Amino acid sequence: MSTETPSSSRTFRFDVSVKELAEFVWRRGDLKSGLDFTSPRRALEGTLGHQKLQSSRPEAYRAEVPLQLEVNQPDFQLFLRGRIDGVIESGGVCMLEEIKTVTGDWSGRAASLHWAQLKIYGGIWNRLNPADKLNLRLTYYHLETQTEHAFDEPSEPAELERYLDETLNVYLKWLKLHVDRSRDRDGSLNAMEFPFDQVRRGQQQMLDAVGGLMQEGGALMVEAPTGIGKTMGALYPALKALSGEQIKLVMAVSARTPGQWMFLDSLKLLENNGGRLKVLALTAREKVCRYQGGDCDPMQCAKRVGYFDRLHDARHAALFDAPHLLDREGLNALGERFQVCPHALGKELVPWVDVIVGDYNYVFDPGSQLGMFGEDGARKLAVALLVDESHNLADRGRDMYSQRLDTEKWSMAVTWLRKRDPKATNLLRDLWKHMKEAFGPANKHGRSKPIASHMEQTELFREEIQSPEPAMAQGHIEVERRVHSGLVLLRVVPESWMAVLRYFLDRAELVFRDASSGSIPPELLDLYFEVHQFWKAAREEGRRHRLILQRNGRHFLLNRYCLDPSTDLAKTWKRAKSTLFFSATLTPDGYYRSLLGIGEGVEMLRLDSPFERSQWTVLVQRGIATTYRQRSRTYPDVAGNLLALVGSRVGNYLAFFPSYEYLRQVADVLRDWIASEEGISIDLHEQTPDMDEKARGDFLDSFRRADGQTRLGLAVMGGIFGEGIDLMGDRLIGVAVVGVGLPQICMERDLIREHFDGECGQGFDFAYRFPGMNKVLQAVGRLIRSEKDRGVALLIDSRFAQPIYRQLLPCHWPIVELVSRQEVVKCSGIFWGD
Repeated sequence: MSTETPSSSRTFRFDVSVKELAEFVWRRGDLKSGLDFTSPRRALEGTLGHQKLQSSRPEAYRAEVPLQLEVNQPDFQLFLRGRIDGVIESGGVCMLEEIKTVTGDWSGRAASLHWAQLKIYGGIWNRLNPADKLNLRLTYYHLETQTEHAFDEPSEPAELERYLDETLNVYLKWLKLHVDRSRDRDGSLNAMEFPFDQVRRGQQQMLDAVGGLMQEGGALMVEAPTGIGKTMGALYPALKALSGEQIKLVMAVSARTPGQWMFLDSLKLLENNGGRLKVLALTAREKVCRYQGGDCDPMQCAKRVGYFDRLHDARHAALFDAPHLLDREGLNALGERFQVCPHALGKELVPWVDVIVGDYNYVFDPGSQLGMFGEDGARKLAVALLVDESHNLADRGRDMYSQRLDTEKWSMAVTWLRKRDPKATNLLRDLWKHMKEAFGPANKHGRSKPIASHMEQTELFREEIQSPEPAMAQGHIEVERRVHSGLVLLRVVPESWMAVLRYFLDRAELVFRDASSGSIPPELLDLYFEVHQFWKAAREEGRRHRLILQRNGRHFLLNRYCLDPSTDLAKTWKRAKSTLFFSATLTPDGYYRSLLGIGEGVEMLRLDSPFERSQWTVLVQRGIATTYRQRSRTYPDVAGNLLALVGSRVGNYLAFFPSYEYLRQVADVLRDWIASEEGISIDLHEQTPDMDEKARGDFLDSFRRADGQTRLGLAVMGGIFGEGIDLMGDRLIGVAVVGVGLPQICMERDLIREHFDGECGQGFDFAYRFPGMNKVLQAVGRLIRSEKDRGVALLIDSRFAQPIYRQLLPCHWPIVELVSRQEVVKCSGIFWGD
């Protein structure tokens, strides 16, 4: 006799807006081209338009009237909510008004989807407030001409309620299917056991801690050395929580594709162990969409024509008929079957799946994050956010929250604009000239003096374009520091520059409204959004940013560089109910807390290695100094130590370098020795800066060949081979790391150093030492991946013996210090038992 599981008595609740309901049931027609333009300022302009009309209405007019309808079903509850733009009740007649703002060349016709939304409001209103007569008014307000156009429709209240019921019937059937699938999922998760016979040492602690996080909410940091099984340690308790009331969606993100593969491989294991989950793997549009076998072309793709007419069937098939994993291949197959855009379909499925796997940018990047991470969406959805490779998030965050204006990318946009709007082109010319004048001589107050107005010829602006409007006057440029002739730091963006940017946005929007979507080049849209992002960000407080203006020939790059991404990152991850940061390297934890916005009150779980010290040895070669100034003298010594390492036993080895140049120089020495000396037989492989996906695959495949030959791969620290790859068993028996991994000295890193010197007195650590040593730890982590692995790690640099660096190495590493090549041979031989 079966007993009822807790999942069978669970009540599902759905909060849906009237707009969302109308779009789900009644939206038809084409998917707008990716090049169709909507101004980022459009939402604010629309709000102001609404308020202007509402304020002009009679005194009896009530604006923004909230409505909520509760619909109870045997298995779930639906809460339908919304706000009617305006209501007037007079003489037994009630008028409901919905206001829509329009711009450009409006057709003058009311949209059927807008009527659907208003009719649903009418049905809810009459159900809650029965009326003898209801009038519906759909009003369009043109933002440019400031004119309004009203469409009135007298309606029978009973007819509006029938329309509401018809709409709800479609949606409730869909929710019933979703709830039935979710109950089946819950039952499978309740019965799902851990997919391995044994839990690894330390893994149980992680399972318990993550389980507690899912129940209580908040955040947790976990440093789990290689081999703990941290991916499964994060996923298993998070998925278990899906069958309860706490978590409704698991969002698993990582910095690199291999990390996402690890999530998907673990999910497949759990599926094979009984877990019935709907998993969505998000991929960039250009990778998932193919147009006639080539790159995605939104302007030509037939899958966008009539997209919403076919979406209902495609969405149903994706969730109830397709395989549990909806990855690139699965979405493409659905796209071909139903002739819909696979990338857009993936975005439509986000609210209905159990697990989403993707890159950091789907959560943290303002330009590409999912809508649920805007405002309070993540809390409404009770998201469990799993952030793998968390040591990479700070640098990715700096890139996401920096804004740039790069004149070198403007060429095609300027060429197109020159023929259509000379005024817009002249504004870009003004900005180019202002940037140029920043490199002129400075007065005693540090402000640049205007230089001769003669215009240098440039490929951007070959000739002056006649315009009745004078050029924008240049204001004072406050230069903080002149680093060299091609680089200056600015204190603020001059007001005159901000005015140019704002006027350019206005001109570009006029151009977009007059042009057909297919005629606007993507380069111009890219320029518009680049300018808008910079202009919007530059108006905000910039204590965590610095303004870097760089000259490269006749081009300029203005970079509002993010020094500290912690505020923006924390604002995003705190929207999730539960956030797990995990990595093999989160030491020192104060560094990561500071950069990721994690308070001291958040627990840090630091786990010991699950492997025995006898499985490996770490040789610290302190007889070679690889600092930049001494580097050129070390090529033969480094090559000799690498030969000593690989000569101790036949097998596969990886050596990591701080730069491609260092790698290339040592590779040249190795090739000369291999070619000139008998008895040296080594298959040498090098990572190159221009490696494509196939070349990277070939590099790794060479380590999977069992041909009895010694193989040495040379790679760069922090690159694609420096983390996230698994070469278990005999596929890798030795790793060498040359140098302490310090990032190359540059202006951006020096500015980070200055900033954190002021914040906490640890500028060099935050800018150079900690990021460098993280790359070292990740590289060494490639060696021992399972209980059966054995190998030798060789660290080459005298700084590894210094206390300030030595304390950053894990205490469980079996370290042996040495100073000569002969000792490398001896210690390696002792380890291997020779």
